[in-house]
Amino acid sequence: MAASVAVQLVPAPLLRRPPPAARRHCAPPPSASLMGSLYETVTAANAEAVARKEGRELVGKERGIQPLTAVPLSLLESPGKAEACAAVLARQGCLGLQGALSAATAAEMLAFVKEENARCQEDVEAGRVEFDSRFGGVNCRGIRGRFGQRQDLFMPLSAAPVRRAVRELVTNLAPLLTEACGPSAALHEVSCIFAQPGAPRQCVHADTIVLPCPQYPNASMEPLYTFFVALQDIEDAMGHTQFLPYTHTPDAHLLWNAANKSTQLKERFIAMQPAMQSALRTGDVAAFDSRLLHLGCANESQKQRALFYITVSRQAEWPLPGGLHGSNSIRAEDLRRWTLPYLLALEE
Repeated sequence: MAASVAVQLVPAPLLRRPPPAARRHCAPPPSASLMGSLYETVTAANAEAVARKEGRELVGKERGIQPLTAVPLSLLESPGKAEACAAVLARQGCLGLQGALSAATAAEMLAFVKEENARCQEDVEAGRVEFDSRFGGVNCRGIRGRFGQRQDLFMPLSAAPVRRAVRELVTNLAPLLTEACGPSAALHEVSCIFAQPGAPRQCVHADTIVLPCPQYPNASMEPLYTFFVALQDIEDAMGHTQFLPYTHTPDAHLLWNAANKSTQLKERFIAMQPAMQSALRTGDVAAFDSRLLHLGCANESQKQRALFYITVSRQAEWPLPGGLHGSNSIRAEDLRRWTLPYLLALEE
């Protein structure tokens, strides 16, 4: 869509939301009545034990953990630099960008996220909305209560703080977004990963699969790029995001999928990969290909950690039915409705 077209909050017809089973890389949690079951508790505890072992013994074992490659936002304005950054993102699968959101906007969003998280949890508990209309499935959620200690909270673009944050973010990142995803990049996700104190370390995972692949040889998908934005300074104890660069390729996923059939092979695969870790300050971004293997570290502090994020792609629709294996952390009213020109022209 052209940037000159008048922006409305409903620029396209509402399309049916993917069913819960098709959402992101993890299924939504069981109902509150089942959460306390022995099976679910043991399953979650086992996953957390695997994640702890990965962190203690495997990630970065052979090649160390390096700081995430990061560049200042101002670099994108220099001739040829946005193209170069897009090339790094495409090749490596991850890239940091410093200062993509102002401190004032980040503070406004952080306050909104905290209030919205509490409000949405209350609405779900009261039965006013379904869990999967407000929250996404998330790796290693935590076993405390229905919502655990880690939430993937969908952000409504109908809310003024969200519109301001998205507009500022995409405006500042426009040169990179255009190079990586084209001038009509489609919005696939707008959400926030909210880690409470005590949130466990995540297992190594990718958010989406590579397409085409042996299981879906006739499906294809352009890269989906996720942009994590720190809404506060992320201290070491709050938990950083770790990435395994170059693991977003078809060959890497074939090896990863084969390795997952054996604990020994999986551990060997993780141990031999290079690793990078973000160290985000307020307004900084960690951008990554959704197919890249990564994880969120445990929040061992007494502070909440919030990473606001968007996911965009050159391709408007995920090709598998119902969003299966795709990135779907977005509210129903915003699903498949927004492209970069509309986001750049968002009004308060």
